[in-house]
Amino acid sequence: MSEIDALPEPAPAPRLLEMAATCLLAIATGLMLLIVALIVAQIAARNFWNMGLPRAEELSRLAGVLCVYLTAPVLALRGHHVAVDVFVNLLPALPRRLCLILAELSIIAFAGLSIWGGYLYLLRAWRFRTPALGVQNIWLYGPVLICLALLVVMAAWRIRSLLRSERGAA
Repeated sequence: MSEIDALPEPAPAPRLLEMAATCLLAIATGLMLLIVALIVAQIAARNFWNMGLPRAEELSRLAGVLCVYLTAPVLALRGHHVAVDVFVNLLPALPRRLCLILAELSIIAFAGLSIWGGYLYLLRAWRFRTPALGVQNIWLYGPVLICLALLVVMAAWRIRSLLRSERGAA
């Protein structure tokens, strides 16, 4: 059996992308802490005062959704998103690189379709409000669309990095 050729490590991301990733992770960490605090408050309110906190429940749910979308671009930039690469790692270097580029292109296609769908949704529903908090949908789904746009940027950077490493290795 032949030795598996390792792809060269991708070039480090530009400083601006790394700063954006750091900011996204800091916000996501804050949201996780908020979720924990809100859940503890809900448990305390139900057990000690026999009352529910619908605003806290809705806010924790929305914070969880935002946390997922805030971390997706970071994981894509660093190549830590979920990937099944058992068969890809068995391929020679060029087909493996093409599979990795195809994976990044599929991320871009998914994010692009999600942005388009979110845009179409917000055209009709941007002014509707959430039940408990009374926040307009634009303030909830706007950051999600921005994070999806950042996901496109991060995946495009990974494609550029894969293509550049191909030229350098050849």
